[in-house]
Amino acid sequence: MERSKSIMISIILLASLVASTTNSSADGEDIIVESNMTWSGEMTLSQNVRILNGGSLSFVDSKVNISSGVGIYVDASSSLSLESSELSSTHPPSGLAGFGYCDEDNRSSVRVFSQSEQNIRAYLRPIQGFSLDGVVAYFGNETKDLSGEEDFIPLGSGSVDIWIGLTGPLCHPVSLSEISIERAGQERVWLDAADYEHRNFMVHGDPGFSIDIDGSMQSNGSSIFGGRISSYGYLNISDSSLDRVGPILLANDDASLVLGGNTKITNSTDDHDVRARAWSPIEWGDGVSGSGGLTDKWERRLSGQKLSFDAIYVTFEIRGMHKFPSYSNFSNELGISFVDGGKERVVEIAWSEDNTWEEAPIWTENATVVITEYRTAWNPEASGILDYGGGQFDLPWEQEVWVRTGTPMIEWVSLTPMGEDGILGEASIGDSVNVEAVISNSGTAAASLAIGCKDSSGVEAQVSPQFPNAIIEPGTERTISFSWRSSSTGEDYLNCRVLTPTQLVEESAFGGGEMETSNLSWIDSSDDNGGERSILPALIVVLISAAIGGHFLFRIYREDEI
Repeated sequence: MERSKSIMISIILLASLVASTTNSSADGEDIIVESNMTWSGEMTLSQNVRILNGGSLSFVDSKVNISSGVGIYVDASSSLSLESSELSSTHPPSGLAGFGYCDEDNRSSVRVFSQSEQNIRAYLRPIQGFSLDGVVAYFGNETKDLSGEEDFIPLGSGSVDIWIGLTGPLCHPVSLSEISIERAGQERVWLDAADYEHRNFMVHGDPGFSIDIDGSMQSNGSSIFGGRISSYGYLNISDSSLDRVGPILLANDDASLVLGGNTKITNSTDDHDVRARAWSPIEWGDGVSGSGGLTDKWERRLSGQKLSFDAIYVTFEIRGMHKFPSYSNFSNELGISFVDGGKERVVEIAWSEDNTWEEAPIWTENATVVITEYRTAWNPEASGILDYGGGQFDLPWEQEVWVRTGTPMIEWVSLTPMGEDGILGEASIGDSVNVEAVISNSGTAAASLAIGCKDSSGVEAQVSPQFPNAIIEPGTERTISFSWRSSSTGEDYLNCRVLTPTQLVEESAFGGGEMETSNLSWIDSSDDNGGERSILPALIVVLISAAIGGHFLFRIYREDEI
């Protein structure tokens, strides 16, 4: 009767899909839902379901068996709802994988029980691709070394109810795919290892189906078994059970999760029940329980993080990351250095409810970046200026971290030829003109810099010193004085540029730039008093001639008198 009822509901459901094109349609092998639909009763789902364009699909009082590989997708404008319903995989993950501990409290174990007057054996098989070589089984007060692709553990006779502990070689994690409890004279029956009661094991295997949420999903009083949930959107799960589903994946910083009521998560396929990005909002209600044991509630992860510097070959060290006491690297030719090569790393762990090894319920990364060397032409060791970069700073969780503290920022204020009475507009060839370059540093570190100058024709100007220089402290202005000469007459000006370090990725990263003086008129002073200089010798000759002539006339006059 129940089977006939299930078939009838499936026929009605398929008929509704064909007849009501306003609700859903078949697109190849996918079922497309684009309006509000409700599915109830028992059914088998063997096609992908895509909820699109503002559509919504509600499972109400449903019991759905989902075939292997089926996917349910909800776009950003749509929603999925489960109300008093069950979604179960026909092929859930079925193996077990250990955590790699050897001590009695934390070693991986399975519980077996049977009753027989004959000898009872527990046969074990590892996950495909692995073996039992080097595995040690602990049962009661006995141990046994296992090997090969199948081995057994003798459990005696009578009533047997025992936990079998397993450790791998050098505490390597142990894996199990199937277990058979054999009683003498009976046929051996293999069952999935995950179907046995276990502790300190993770369920292993591919998910039977997938639920991918870009929009929203709500589950109330429902259960999900053997599938995977991944979300870029909003998840609200209340008074529901998730078995062999974890970890729930929050795929970006905007994905959010609310776990409420008496929701229960069991048998996660990793060592945590929720895997989130660094900033994904998570609400874990007081009545919610996780897989427990060595399986933590959630992990926050960050991948592809990079430090960006304005200079190449800046070396640094990071302290306080998870699993790394310290990590060192340097910036490449683009000024970039990926943290741990850009690999995904854990930045927060909400420990298991059974946690006995940590005092705080949540561990959060508190890493520090220490600049070990940040030198450029503006802060060589001989200058007495410290390394740029600010010494050290806390490492935030942003994807890209710009390191611009403890660096200078240079700007021009003025460039002026100066005379005794102020700004100079005219000078003579051969004279030295004093030029004042005023430069400011609005950064947070000093800079030992120089400037280079050219005249209006683009030729290196006659300045002394050739490269005027000074140390400019942070938050100050500095006047650099130098002299300028010219060997040709006419209007001219200086164009001066701050010489920036070659270590910079972008030339203007620390400021700098160029500035021009106003026009200065260079003149030849000989053109103004040359006439006076040519008359003077003639006057001297005339005066000398007159004196000599007067002397001779005077002698002649005296001789005549005598």
